[in-house]
Amino acid sequence: MKYQDVIPEQAQSTILCTVNFRKDVDTEVVLEAFKGFCERLHPTMNSMKIRFPYDNFKFAMGIGAEAWQRLFPNTKRPKELERFNEINGQTKKAVSTEGDLFFHIRAEKMDVCYEMMLIIHKLLKDVIESVDETHGFRFRDGRAIFGFVDGTENPDMEEVQDVVYIDDENDPYIGGTYVLAQKYIFDLDLWDSLTVEKQELVVGRTKENDLELADDVKPSNAHTEISKAHDKMGEEIKIMRANIAFAEASKNLFGSYFLGYSKDFSTTLQMLQHMFEGKEKDTHDSILDYFNPITGNLFFVPSYEQLDMIANDEIK
Repeated sequence: MKYQDVIPEQAQSTILCTVNFRKDVDTEVVLEAFKGFCERLHPTMNSMKIRFPYDNFKFAMGIGAEAWQRLFPNTKRPKELERFNEINGQTKKAVSTEGDLFFHIRAEKMDVCYEMMLIIHKLLKDVIESVDETHGFRFRDGRAIFGFVDGTENPDMEEVQDVVYIDDENDPYIGGTYVLAQKYIFDLDLWDSLTVEKQELVVGRTKENDLELADDVKPSNAHTEISKAHDKMGEEIKIMRANIAFAEASKNLFGSYFLGYSKDFSTTLQMLQHMFEGKEKDTHDSILDYFNPITGNLFFVPSYEQLDMIANDEIK
C-alpha cells in the first residue's frame, strides 16, 4: 500500500491550498483534467524527491464531499466523507466553508513548495478556482503561533499509522484517511496581555519546557484537557494533528492552520465538539477566547492505489 504523505511532520515551509472545481466548466472536462492529474501525481512525487533530495518534500491531496458527488456520482463516497457541518458553541462557531480539493505541501524551502504549486497550476488551472492559499512557516523551535510547543500530544511514530490510515479490510478505501482543515485568526495582542502563568493555564502545559501541568493545577477547560476524545470505555483516542503558523505582521494578522488527520473523522469531530460546545461544566475550550475560525473543511485523502483507480476510470 502506497500512502500519501499525510503524517504532518514539521517542516520549515508549508503551503496549504483549497480550491473549487469551476461550476462553469462541463463536468466531463473537469473529470478528464482531474484524472490526468491523478495519473501524473505519483510520478511527480518521485520526480520532486529526486530533484530536491535534501528538502524533505512531502505532499498530500484531499477530495471534498461535493467534488466526489460531482465527479463520481455512481461510486459510494468514503463512509465519513461529508461536508463539514457547523458547530455552534456558546461563544464561538466552527464554521463550514467551501472546498473541493485540498493540497498540503511542505518542504525545508518555500521555493520547493512553490514548484509543486506551479505544477498544480499548470495541470488544473483551466478547471479550478482558488478558495484559499496560506503560506506557513516553522515557528521558533517547533512552536504554534501562540508560543507553545506543537504536537506533544500526537501519537508516537510507532503507532501513528494505526491512528491515521483506514485499516478495516472490509472498507474499500483502506489506506486512505480523513483530514479536517481549519484556518484560525489569532488575537496576538490579547494573548500577549496575559502573564505566562495565565497562558499556561489556558493551554495546560508550561511554556518554556513543555511540561504538562499537574492535575490539581490544570483547569478542566484547558486546551490540552477539554480537547481530548475518548472511546466508549473511557480510553483516550488520538489523531495526528498539526498547527501551522502563518502571519502578515505589517497587517497585524496572525494565525494558525489546524490539520487533523485520522482514520475516523468521528474522533476529530468529538474533539471539536468538546472545544466548541464544552464538556460537563465547561462551556468551551479556553483557547478559543484567542482564536477565531474562518474556514472549516473535511476531505478524504486517497491512497495512491485509489488515485490510480480514479485515473483509470475505475471510480466513476
